[in-house]
Amino acid sequence: MPGNLTLKQMRYVATAGRLGSIAAAAKELSISQSSITSAIDVIEAELGFDIFMRVPAKGLQKTRAGTETLKLVDRFLADSREFESELYALGGAITGSIRLACFATAASIFLPSAIKRFQTDYPNVQFELVEGDMDSVIDYLDSGAADIAFTYEEVTGNHHAFDPMVDLPHYALVNDQDALARRSEVSLADLQDRPMINLKLHKSRQYYPDLFKRAGIDVRIAHTSSSVEMIRTLVASGFGFSILNARPFSDKGINRGITVLPVTDSIPVRRFGIVTQARQTLPRSVLSFIECCQGLRDEGLFEQLAVREVEAS
Repeated sequence: MPGNLTLKQMRYVATAGRLGSIAAAAKELSISQSSITSAIDVIEAELGFDIFMRVPAKGLQKTRAGTETLKLVDRFLADSREFESELYALGGAITGSIRLACFATAASIFLPSAIKRFQTDYPNVQFELVEGDMDSVIDYLDSGAADIAFTYEEVTGNHHAFDPMVDLPHYALVNDQDALARRSEVSLADLQDRPMINLKLHKSRQYYPDLFKRAGIDVRIAHTSSSVEMIRTLVASGFGFSILNARPFSDKGINRGITVLPVTDSIPVRRFGIVTQARQTLPRSVLSFIECCQGLRDEGLFEQLAVREVEAS
């Protein structure tokens, strides 16, 4: 490691680079902003060039050299964590931390059970959890901020490895007062005369409207949101319906005013699972957690995410 740089300083700078903000980095790491600033100053002085430009009202902007530096820092930190994990494993114990990025809608359904099961066998492993939409969790993985991600297969690339956990059919969210709420299932055609609230994400903003388009059905997009929670609120308030995949959290307080109905159209399911970097050697703790999730998949835990059609009697 160059000069007097420490792992702590490199972690501080890597977090600031990922979040683009000294204040946000300090909040995530539960330290003072001056500690982040000091780490940046020390590393920039050691390297002899600026990693960031401080832009008023825009936070930290990476310089060209800074972008490449942060990639090396992320790689070094990942190697350091792997070294630490393997070193402790020589004594028979799996320790360390697992940085896990998860699609927010799904996180509350299966993660507590998965972590609890895993820590029964590996109580010394800690988890650093980051929630986001299905696009941003891949960004966390690619930036080195996460070891593994849970999201949909369709947002992965050639440099990723995907391990499927569950196939998720589509379902509709309708207001409890809508006449459709008295049904057990709906088709896309049943929804066409109602305003739609669309989940609009960077990489998949047209996904749900295109379901109607391919079926030859016109649908009016009344509102859009990148937040599943906001979509639930709008549906519960009577602003329209929405189409989603991962089952909403079962708490009645969250879903009050909403009815969940499977969609009967022949639409390919979306595959949800674990994503890792394809050519990256993972620490033993991460590999063990993946094995744990595979076991839970085989037991049917991830099926809790799916809203299935009603079987004919």
